[in-house]
Amino acid sequence: MKVLLLNPPGAQPFIRDYYCSKVSKSNYLFQPIDLVMQSGILAGRHQITVCDAIADKLTAEETLERVRCCAPDAIVSLAGSVCLYDDLDFLERAARHGGTLLVSGDAFLEEPSCWLESYPFLDGILLDFTSDDILSFLDGNRRGAASIVSRDSDTAYQRPRGQEFSIPVPRHELFTSPNYRFPFVRQREFATVLSDFGCPYRCSFCIMASLGYRYRPAANMLEELRYLKGLGIRELFFIDQSYGVRRDKALELCEAMAREQLGFGWVCYSRVDLVDRELLEAMKRAGCHTIIFGVESASSLILEQYQKGYTQEDVLKTFRLCRSCGIRTVATFIIGLPEETRQTALETINFLKKIDCDFASFNIAVPRAGTELRQNAIRDGLVSEQVTVMDQSGTSIAMDTHHLSSAEIGQLKQRALRTFYLRPSYLLRRLAGIRSWYELTEQLREGFHLLRNH
Repeated sequence: MKVLLLNPPGAQPFIRDYYCSKVSKSNYLFQPIDLVMQSGILAGRHQITVCDAIADKLTAEETLERVRCCAPDAIVSLAGSVCLYDDLDFLERAARHGGTLLVSGDAFLEEPSCWLESYPFLDGILLDFTSDDILSFLDGNRRGAASIVSRDSDTAYQRPRGQEFSIPVPRHELFTSPNYRFPFVRQREFATVLSDFGCPYRCSFCIMASLGYRYRPAANMLEELRYLKGLGIRELFFIDQSYGVRRDKALELCEAMAREQLGFGWVCYSRVDLVDRELLEAMKRAGCHTIIFGVESASSLILEQYQKGYTQEDVLKTFRLCRSCGIRTVATFIIGLPEETRQTALETINFLKKIDCDFASFNIAVPRAGTELRQNAIRDGLVSEQVTVMDQSGTSIAMDTHHLSSAEIGQLKQRALRTFYLRPSYLLRRLAGIRSWYELTEQLREGFHLLRNH
């Protein structure tokens, strides 16, 4: 079959992948991992075309023309809560020019069969983009495609936990837009990769807790990394939710990357209670230069309420350790969880000075489908069941807290941005840390867009 992997157009730089859609805070955009992973699974048996309308800045009409020219037998598309109904309107038009239409996105994880009932042009919903069930589905065996909800589905999907899986090497060469960029990579030639899927932790505001957890063996990852080196890729963004969950596998992969001298620089997400000096030093030898940690809040009450599993002292210890190992740190925060007060938000903003991180990212709490946060927010009257459009970057604020209005939440986020990024000492340190001309131009670009957008 001819299969089109589609990231639909949008009015803003939407990031829709990995069941966590949002507006790009500062105009960055990385390769959509849902489609990257599906490209490897599908390419062995089908002819694959990629259309990333966000990266290529296509209008709806230009994207539809590409769909018409491709004349696909099947479309695998992203859609996101951040722009849900615009996406659905576009996909209804696109479905007239293609065959089977499958969709992957955060909004559809909750009661997926209801979405199929309401939108008959959708043929199926992908609950796990790393599964090869799509091959059975396209062969006509829809009942055998357990991780795809369709009108022929007869059982609920039981998500695997703690299992190993391998995939064919993704077709990274199909994701070639010059507009892919990420603020923490140091070279233009970068790729987004995934060494595990889902997350075993139970943070109750996060959709990842509902996805199960599976991991790839080091040998399968190395096959992909060697392929990327052959394509001339120089930097990697590991989009694993918490690199190092399987410590043995993480160490094995790092040791192999260092031994083979693959030469990548790379960025990843992790947790402050996962890494220690041994793992950090192995990651550094393998090329890791930046780690993104979810700090979320300085409030012990909020950390405990949302089952983060670590303390302020854990955060401070790990950030000190990263500095001693020569690894840059990014701290991410959530403002506007239901228990947030003005005082807890100010405590979090002040906590930034103690952490001494290299970068900070401030998100707005969103009641994402399939999370315990959403269930509780609906129960407490903080958000309506009908609210399905939301953006964690804060272009809109979906819910109040028990103590703050959405306007106050927005003001606190602005204060956090100003407090962190507009310090002369920080700006000088940031410039001193630049390691390449590309990094300098990207940092200036990111800074311009961050100030303009906020």
